[in-house]
This record gives sequence, C-alpha cells and structure tokens, in this order.
Amino acid sequence: MAKLSKRHEGLVELLQQEKRRLWTEVRRDLFDKVGDKLAAEYNIPQDVGDHGLLDVLEDIGLAVADVRRQELTRIDGALRRLKEGSYGLCEDCGVEISLARLQVAPYAPCCLHCQTKREGPPASGPGRTL
Repeated sequence: MAKLSKRHEGLVELLQQEKRRLWTEVRRDLFDKVGDKLAAEYNIPQDVGDHGLLDVLEDIGLAVADVRRQELTRIDGALRRLKEGSYGLCEDCGVEISLARLQVAPYAPCCLHCQTKREGPPASGPGRTL
C-alpha cells in the first residue's frame, strides 16, 4: 500500500470500520430473515394475503441489502484507490477532495462540485449530494 499521508491515516480505519459494520448488518439481516421465514412458513398458518405481505417485506429487505452492497462496493473502491495512491483525488477533475467530505463519506470518488454535476440538477428542493 502506498505510504499514507497524515490526512488519510484516520480515514483508512474509518473505511475498515464501516466495511465491518456493513458486513455485520448484512450477515445479521440474512440470518434473521432466514430464521424468521422458516418459523413463519412452518409454524404459522398463512393465507394468500399473508404471503403477499411477506413478499413485500422481502422486496424491501432486498432493496436494503442492495444499498448495503453498493456501499461495500464503494468502500472496496476507496481501499483500492488507497493502494494505488489516488485516494482522496477527484476521479473527474483530479482536485483533492476536502477532508470534511472524506470524513462524512470516506468512499467518495469525487469532489462535491463534480458529484453535483454527476447527479444533475435536483428535481426539487435541496440537492441529493452525499
């Protein structure tokens, strides 16, 4: 791994902690879901409406799992950029990403200005930028 600047030293631990937290949540949700589903299927009589509700809840769970997967992918990308020595530099313009932004979103690939351009103008209200 490239020698880290003082600026990035604390962020490495932040990335690793966030990755551990997300994997813990994914594992917990998966095992809780499997256990709950087995209990519901074999211990409680269900009608068609109950199955429909369980399907909706399962879809919501899958959406949450996908969000976590995307976050884990971003964290892996940030750790890869650390190894390459390009971590903390905007992928679009090459400017150094502010430390405040990296502390909030240590996996951010772009500076705030370029991220705003990537997302386009907000449909209404405040921006959606990380």
